[in-house]
Amino acid sequence: MLAILLSTICSSHAIPPPMFGGEDKTAGAKGHATIEVTTDVGWIGPSQEFHLIVVINPDAGWHTYWENPGDSGAATKITIQAPEGFKVGKPVFPRPEIFRTTKETTYGYSKQAAIFVPVTAPASTLDGQAEFQVTTNWLACKKNCVLGENETTLRVSIRAWEEGPLRKSTSLERWQQALPKHLSDLEDSAVQIVGNLLKISGKTEAKQISFMGIERPGVRFMDSGMPVFDGNLFTILIPIILEPMNAEGKPLSIEGLLTTGRNTTDPCFTTTLVVDNKVTPYIGKGSKQ
Repeated sequence: MLAILLSTICSSHAIPPPMFGGEDKTAGAKGHATIEVTTDVGWIGPSQEFHLIVVINPDAGWHTYWENPGDSGAATKITIQAPEGFKVGKPVFPRPEIFRTTKETTYGYSKQAAIFVPVTAPASTLDGQAEFQVTTNWLACKKNCVLGENETTLRVSIRAWEEGPLRKSTSLERWQQALPKHLSDLEDSAVQIVGNLLKISGKTEAKQISFMGIERPGVRFMDSGMPVFDGNLFTILIPIILEPMNAEGKPLSIEGLLTTGRNTTDPCFTTTLVVDNKVTPYIGKGSKQ
């Protein structure tokens, strides 16, 4: 039987970019997107959990990519060098737009997108400043595609005895509302492996349900089927291929984003199943926990 641990996280992934259209001679920002880096606290205190926020603003008519770009493109990547003792978590991306053509489906952002990176301060801090080096890499596409890179140094004040207050602004509130929630926040939610299918269920008034998988080593997704409804209860099945031999010696991480509604402002939920590779996976009859 598979040993499965349920959690709800998002993380980065890269897919090779498409062919480029040669030298970029069009007007606009370098890399056809601008980057702003900020934080959601006024200052940092001991053991405080806070976020570094990377805000990407694509040029009009251009788009950047989600952590899973889809059939083409390249994932947006964020790398942070933090002072000693600070723990940096995985970036949390807002719900992406879906770009469809007759040949492919990709995921990304044609408008401003704020990516939140969780950080935890050390248990002991001194008055002063913390300096974070934030490097953002992205691919912007229109008729051609252009690679972009930005390096920002963000300095945040530190206090030895008290945590900093959360900042308040309409922009910050809007960015926070666009972030996915944990699947456990969805009423009557459940996720499990049944045979070669990832089965997700829950309760919502929305009638548009879809799933965006994030491929990891040893995990591949096929196109999901249509959700089945019983009143407000739904079930959606996503075919998956698990290849433990390709998992680079790590547990298989089955990650994705469950979306409800048609708009990017509608609720979405992160899902992750971690399959223990120390046991022999037997997918034929399925397993759940």
